Amino acid sequence: MAGLALCTATEISFNMLGFSAALSTNIMDCLQNVFSKKLLSGDKYKFSPPELQFYTSAAAVIMLIPAWIFLMDIPVIGKSGRSFNFSQDILLLLLFDGVLFHLQSVTAYALMGRISPVTFSVASTVKHALSIWLSIIVFSNSITALSAVGTVLVIIGVMLYNKANQYQRESMQAIAQAADPLDLQEDSKAAEK
Repeated sequence: MAGLALCTATEISFNMLGFSAALSTNIMDCLQNVFSKKLLSGDKYKFSPPELQFYTSAAAVIMLIPAWIFLMDIPVIGKSGRSFNFSQDILLLLLFDGVLFHLQSVTAYALMGRISPVTFSVASTVKHALSIWLSIIVFSNSITALSAVGTVLVIIGVMLYNKANQYQRESMQAIAQAADPLDLQEDSKAAEK
């Protein structure tokens, strides 16, 4: 996260409220990853990725209805008194956005069911860094030394995580292989008696 902070610290439109919101979003994403993994592979409650997507979407709609009513300019309760018109283009774009978000969420839950929440969060950090660099390219923002250091920090963090993960796997395999001959000897002694 420190690398992402360095990537965005020199943005032209940087403000502390936006940064705090982005940081809290990253923290909430990590918590969601952990709890989603528990729900995808739990003993008491076990959900499939589409079921988990359905329940989280339903909860999100219920939580967002008050904000929608309060902030939307609807003729009955709107602030300006003018009517609000949905054009066909807006409806199609909203539908397209909803379908893409649904596919992305189901894919994320399916992937989360196969890997650890930490691995998923690390991959998500790389995704955020790439989106920052994409915005730099698209909006022609200047690349600062600080944003370059931040990106390098993200890449080094991912590489160190992968190395630590590989070392842990190799250690667990070595422990399992060392324990197997002892188990075989105990089993053969028990069979002789």
